[in-house]
Amino acid sequence: MIKKNVLVVDDEEAILLAFKKLLQRPGVNVDGCDSLLGAKEKVVEKLYDIVIADLRLSGTLSQEGFELIKFVKDRSAETRIVLITAYGSNSIKEKARETGADYYYEKPVSVNNLNEILKSIGVE
Repeated sequence: MIKKNVLVVDDEEAILLAFKKLLQRPGVNVDGCDSLLGAKEKVVEKLYDIVIADLRLSGTLSQEGFELIKFVKDRSAETRIVLITAYGSNSIKEKARETGADYYYEKPVSVNNLNEILKSIGVE
């Protein structure tokens, strides 16, 4: 069985741990990272099937998630990107799509949504 690789990027450790617990299962390798720089390093080292990233990775009003989307898509167009945020709006949702995000969710993200994302890459 070929393992699927998932990268979760969020600056809140509790969210990283929760996502890892919810996504971890046979056939899925989940890596976590709490910064834009760390995420870029991981993306250079490994090909990910899915990257789930928070919009704000520094706790400020910044939007590093958009930069990460572009970075990932430039390296691997087939990698699916999920952008999550606690500060959603229609304009952010639209920019996420324009930037290359495949999915956009506002926190809290339901387990059903996460399972649908995994199913989209062939993980049951």
